Amino acid sequence: MTSWTRQRSFLGIRRRHLFIIYLLLGSVSIVVATTVFTIRVAKSVERQSYLTTRLFSDLASRLLLADKTQDIQPLIEIINEIEVPFVITDNAGRPVLWNEPVIGIPLPDYAFLMNVDPTQPRNPAVAEILSMAAGFDQEQEPFAIKGPDGRRLGTLHWGRSALSTRIRVMPYLELSIMALFFLIIMWALQNRRQAEQTALFAGMAKETAHQLGTPLTSIMGWVALLEEKVDKGSDLMVELNRDVDRLGMISARFSQIGSMPKLEDTDLMAVVDGTIEYFRRRLPHLGGRVQLRREGFADEPVRFNRDLLGWVLENLIKNGIDALPDGKGTITVRVEGRQQDGVALHVGDTGRGIPPGVGNRIFEPGFTTKQRGWGMGLALVRRIVVQYHGGRIRISETGPGGTTITFTLPRTAART
Repeated sequence: MTSWTRQRSFLGIRRRHLFIIYLLLGSVSIVVATTVFTIRVAKSVERQSYLTTRLFSDLASRLLLADKTQDIQPLIEIINEIEVPFVITDNAGRPVLWNEPVIGIPLPDYAFLMNVDPTQPRNPAVAEILSMAAGFDQEQEPFAIKGPDGRRLGTLHWGRSALSTRIRVMPYLELSIMALFFLIIMWALQNRRQAEQTALFAGMAKETAHQLGTPLTSIMGWVALLEEKVDKGSDLMVELNRDVDRLGMISARFSQIGSMPKLEDTDLMAVVDGTIEYFRRRLPHLGGRVQLRREGFADEPVRFNRDLLGWVLENLIKNGIDALPDGKGTITVRVEGRQQDGVALHVGDTGRGIPPGVGNRIFEPGFTTKQRGWGMGLALVRRIVVQYHGGRIRISETGPGGTTITFTLPRTAART
C-alpha cells in the first residue's frame, strides 16, 4: 500500500491526528493541574474559615453579654464583612444574631427576637433562619459560645463561606472554558483544512481542464480528417465521436470543481443507465469477464448536476472493476427511490474488499490503497455528493465477498 498519508506518520498515527492528540492531552493536563491547585486552595480557604469562625465563637460572648449596642457595633461591622454565613442562638434556641449581608435576611430588633418561640416560630424570617441553622449543623459542627466563667451562653451555627463555594465551582468553570476553547480550535482547524482542500481541488481541476483543452482540440481535428476517409456511420467513427464528446464532458466537469454547480431536475435513471451502457461497450477491452447490471428504479426526477453525478457513478464503478480479482466479477448498481432520507444508490462489487483498518479513510484526500494513484478520486466523489448535493456517502458493506458504497441524495433535493 502506497500513500503519502502513510509516509507522513509516526507510529502509525498521522501528523494531523498527532497534533489533535497533543492538543487534547495538553488541555487535559492544564485542566487537571489547575483543578488540583484549586482544590488545595479551596481546602486552605475552608480551613481558614473554620479557624476564623472558631475564633469568633470565642469572642461572641461579648455580643451576648453586652448591655449597650454601641459597645459591640465595631465588632458587628467586622462580622458583616466576613463571608462565612453564621447564626447565633441562645440557650433556648432563639436566633439572636446573624450576618445579614451574607445570609440576605434582615435582622429584626433584639427585643423582638427574645419573644420568639423557637419551637413554633410565627415569623417567616425567623423560621427560615432556624431552618438555615439546622442545615448548617448537618454540614459543620456548631461551636459552643461560653462566657468568661465557662457558662454556656449560646451556639454558633456556621456554613461554607461564599469564597469557598466560588472556588469549588472554579474547576468546573475552567473545564467548560477549556472545552469551549478546544472546540473552537478544532472548528478553526477543520475550516482551515476544508479551505486548503477546496483550493487544492479547484487548482487541480482547473489545471486538468486547461491541459485537456489543447489535445482535445487536436483530437477533434484528427477525427474530422478521419471522417473524410472512413464512413461516419461506422462503429469506429461512432465510438471515436462518443469518446471525444466524453472528453469534452470531463473537461466541463473539472471546470465546475471549486465553484457551486447548477442543480436541475433531471431523470436519474437516464444518467445511471447511460453510465452503465458506456462501461458495457468497453468491458471487452478491460481484459476480463465483468458483468455490469442495474437493479431498482426511481420514478421521479431528482435535482442534481448531471455531469458531476455521472462522474460519481463512473468513479465508483471504475473502482469496483479495479477491485475485482483477475478482472472477473460483477458490478451492481442498485437504485432505491422514495427512501425516508431521499434517493439511495448502492454501487457494489464482488471484489476483495477494503483492507481492515482503512474504513472511511478512503474518502480522505491523498489516501489510496493502489500502487499508483493520487488518492483524489473518492475524495472528489465525497465532495460532490456531500458539499455540492447535500447528500451522504458511506461504506455500507465490505468484506471478502466484496464492497458496497452507498450514497444518498436528500429528499429536499427532490422535485417540489
